[in-house]
Amino acid sequence: SFCMRENILFIGNSYTAQCSKTISGLFKSESPDWNLSYHTSGGKDLAFHLADPQVTHKINSQKWDFIVLQEQSQKSGLGGKFSQSFHDSVASFSKIIYKVGATPSLYLTWGRQQGDQRNPGIYPSYETMQKKISSAYLLAGEKNKARILPVGFAYTEVKKNNQALFDKLYRNDGSHPAAHGAYLVSCIFWGGLTGKDPSKIKFNGSLLREDAKRLRSAAKIALKNINKN
Repeated sequence: SFCMRENILFIGNSYTAQCSKTISGLFKSESPDWNLSYHTSGGKDLAFHLADPQVTHKINSQKWDFIVLQEQSQKSGLGGKFSQSFHDSVASFSKIIYKVGATPSLYLTWGRQQGDQRNPGIYPSYETMQKKISSAYLLAGEKNKARILPVGFAYTEVKKNNQALFDKLYRNDGSHPAAHGAYLVSCIFWGGLTGKDPSKIKFNGSLLREDAKRLRSAAKIALKNINKN
């Protein structure tokens, strides 16, 4: 079959960087002609990347098909100037991305395992945090006609069905992705960018086959739900 070579650039922080090995491994196994590049800085937000001439240069330096944007994990749903900065950054990035003929794609991240201890009033629990983050990303997607990569939806799906598996998605800090989290991210990215069914993925990464299979089916449901929106 004739395969298009597609180029993807991922822009974000540790939530992207800590998944990059698994993302690349999964794409290499399932869609080897796709070419992936990463630009990440720990703890940084989209406004930081937008102001960095290196990033704009990278976007303009070659032909990209998709450019994936990841906001700092608390910012999008915090409200006030934080949410404003998220929406402004996505809008500005989307303009630049469309100009080079690529599709802006939003990495809709997950809530913290126990909510956000730093912002207990705004994010008291995983569920509240996820709802606020999700609605911010969905709105930004709608406003900028960006593609949504609904990782947070998949986290919710896992939590609904299997709390033990949900807990495995996180590192001990209850925030960053463990191997299971990185695998779920990779399934969503592959399904969301290739348009193929993630439950058909053969690659299990470092996971037990049963766990990998469950995460793939959560990814499939999350992608179905986003297309309903």
